[in-house]
Amino acid sequence: MNLEVRMHNGNILVKELIDDIRVNGVMTSYDVDNPYMFCEVIKISNEAVENLSCDINDILVIKRHAKEEFLSGLYFIHWKDVRCALSKEEYNKMILEGVSF
Repeated sequence: MNLEVRMHNGNILVKELIDDIRVNGVMTSYDVDNPYMFCEVIKISNEAVENLSCDINDILVIKRHAKEEFLSGLYFIHWKDVRCALSKEEYNKMILEGVSF
């Protein structure tokens, strides 16, 4: 992405991921009504990096209602609305293998 923005005030620029995920062997389809969403970090403020220990391309799970649309498919979120973070590799593994509890 060639968007050159400097993030401020604990904000993170993300894009939503819409992959289906297998949970306990059952395919769970992407759902825009789910209260949470997976998103990939595009740009991140220094404050957010310090508080989350994550970086560009990491995957975050956030409260869906906390996002603010910026440009088509890109959103601003605040680091305090992040519920968990995982690496791109772990996310891809979860998509391919599913999750069991």
